Amino acid sequence: MPTYAIFLDIDGTLVNHTQQPTPATLAAIAKYRQAGHHFFIATGRALFSARRMAARIGPGVDVIGSNGSVTMIAGQVAHVSLSAAALRGIYAVSQRLPVRTHLFTTDRVVYLGPPDDQVGLDTMNRIASREGAETVVITQEAQLLRYAGAITNGLTVSDEPTVLAAAQAQLQAIPDLDLSSSGAHNIELTKHGINKAAAIKQVCAQLEIPLAHTLAFGDSDNDLEMLTTVHYGVAMGNANAHVRAATAYATRDVQHDGVAYYLQQFFAD
Repeated sequence: MPTYAIFLDIDGTLVNHTQQPTPATLAAIAKYRQAGHHFFIATGRALFSARRMAARIGPGVDVIGSNGSVTMIAGQVAHVSLSAAALRGIYAVSQRLPVRTHLFTTDRVVYLGPPDDQVGLDTMNRIASREGAETVVITQEAQLLRYAGAITNGLTVSDEPTVLAAAQAQLQAIPDLDLSSSGAHNIELTKHGINKAAAIKQVCAQLEIPLAHTLAFGDSDNDLEMLTTVHYGVAMGNANAHVRAATAYATRDVQHDGVAYYLQQFFAD
């Protein structure tokens, strides 16, 4: 049997609100890692949060973080950053609209404006996985630009659909910025052309793994490129309608060990 590269989204795929992979999921991953298959975290979360989740799966799990903006392969970290022009545009939107914007480096969270304690648990997990990270509060554009070259991606949040729609329209007008979403109340921000799929192609080329030997699991819009790039893109049972429509393969939901179930069926065949 060939060696496969297997890419796992975190929220809604690997874990639910408990933030802990189930014993069945951990056992399946351990079994197929032992058989020689290569597992990766592939998440919108920043590296500091993604690394902690990778450690819960087992030692030596590689990471694609920040929606493809950061990779950690065999302990070696590489990243691309948002341009200074994109940062200026994001900052301007944060000043015009009542949104909460969180930008990320590999080791900290940069808040545009005072941190808002009203974000929901799902958003907090996506920001810092409830375990915290060093935070920086930005109140002036000049402060933000000091982090140019280090900020890899961002997350803009609002519970008001009209506000979020307005933010999306304004953010889409910023050159060198791509938008996606991992939930109904957020907009994911990455450098133009950067996403999980682009990082997977890079990683597979680096490790000499053919795309014909790749699987990925996901549930949200920011997983779409990944799921349609790998050979076997698997929608979780709790995936949104866009993801389900775009993928040829499906499994159970995260509550019922969807990752473990699919892996067992796949490798049994």
